[in-house]
Amino acid sequence: MTAIGSLPHTDPGQACALMLDALPEMPAWPQLTKRSFLENMYAQYSEGLPGIRVIEKDGRIWFQVDESIDAELEGFYQAVIDEDLDRFAISEEYAAGLHCFMSGELMAELEKKPFVKGQVTGPVSFGLTVTDQNRRASLYNETLEQVIVKGLALKSKWQSHELRKAAPSAQVVMFFDEPYLVSVGSALISVSREQVIRDIKECMEGSGADLTGVHCCGNTDWSALFETGVDIINFDAFDYLDNFIAYDDEINAHVKRGGMIAWGVVPNDERVFDETGEMLAGIIESAFDILEARGVDRAALARQSLITPACGLGTTSTQAAEVALFMLEDVSRTLRERYS
Repeated sequence: MTAIGSLPHTDPGQACALMLDALPEMPAWPQLTKRSFLENMYAQYSEGLPGIRVIEKDGRIWFQVDESIDAELEGFYQAVIDEDLDRFAISEEYAAGLHCFMSGELMAELEKKPFVKGQVTGPVSFGLTVTDQNRRASLYNETLEQVIVKGLALKSKWQSHELRKAAPSAQVVMFFDEPYLVSVGSALISVSREQVIRDIKECMEGSGADLTGVHCCGNTDWSALFETGVDIINFDAFDYLDNFIAYDDEINAHVKRGGMIAWGVVPNDERVFDETGEMLAGIIESAFDILEARGVDRAALARQSLITPACGLGTTSTQAAEVALFMLEDVSRTLRERYS
């Protein structure tokens, strides 16, 4: 079990302690979106990208594409060629939870964990959300598309490197968060299936992680994500179960090659107070029933499953976030007792 990343807390120490306590096997560092706009999931990974402009007090981020970008591009691509990871570092100002997570006083705790999880905004969501100064999606500009893909890949690689230093015995798991994939394929979004696969795959392959994951919290063309070869597919199993399990052929092939499914079955909002671990485990069991009837090996599926919240917890209350994280253990324990 693990978390998507964001929490509603503003104190990094409190948030890190919660992650380490609630997620004993795969803690994730906390994104503190209410602490600062700089920890917004797009601003957080924007430092050092050519042409990027951020105004914290106005909550604005965009690419300024004019003659000034040329010099920035030159320095950027030299850093890409040199694989200068320090150039792609995420500063404490932009990710207080990450730096606290890797701080000296917590390293003894991290060293006990078999896995540690990091996260980066995926290239498709970043490129469709962060526009240029004319409000045109940056993913439609080939130069900016390459900046985004290569920049996010190296930011994830820097993160993998730093997490490995903090927890040398743990495997690093890197998730790419792609909420905007729910809009790909609509008449308003001019992004091809091939581009989605290509860009996400390049980021994953450049991440330096032991395992990679993709998270999407709505309906999408899941076959495209399976085609990337990602290790872990994470989806909102509480609200969108039926859409996902319709891809039974892809799920079967994914499981057969050793891939994992991360079931986002715990609500990431106040609805969590109306649920129990037994009830949520029942949702996953119902999916197992259907997939087994369609030829998926139930035992392998159970063995290769993770439990997560449906999405990030940054927009809910502190109480709901904490209940959701500890609910993961209830669901996981219920399923482990049945499949041990």
